[in-house]
Amino acid sequence: MLRQQQGQGIQADGTLEVRVIKEGRALQYLPADYKIAAPGVEGYIIGRSDSSSSYAPDIDLAEHGAQNMGVSRRHAVLIRHRGLVHVMDLDSVNGTFMNGKRLSPQIPYLINSGDQISLANMDIVITRGSG
Repeated sequence: MLRQQQGQGIQADGTLEVRVIKEGRALQYLPADYKIAAPGVEGYIIGRSDSSSSYAPDIDLAEHGAQNMGVSRRHAVLIRHRGLVHVMDLDSVNGTFMNGKRLSPQIPYLINSGDQISLANMDIVITRGSG
């Protein structure tokens, strides 16, 4: 079951830019914290690494203080569905939120450009890449 939202969503082609919101804002004019190809068949795990495990997610938020902010090692995943980018919570302990609303685990939600995604207490914004 896919949860659709209003808006057209982000096309799953080209590149995506991920910005960690710092001091209450995602500085769109600064370089992205992460630039990735749009998700294909496998998708991208978002989470954090730590010294007690050899696991490293595809998008590792550890350098941004993710562990102190409650981000799980395997917190959420970016996936492609019908040519659009979706986010899905992976049964994380502290939850995933979109624009302030908690997402049900294991259900993909369409991402619109500029949506604020909160992984526990860490906020990020995902946009279509500029180039």
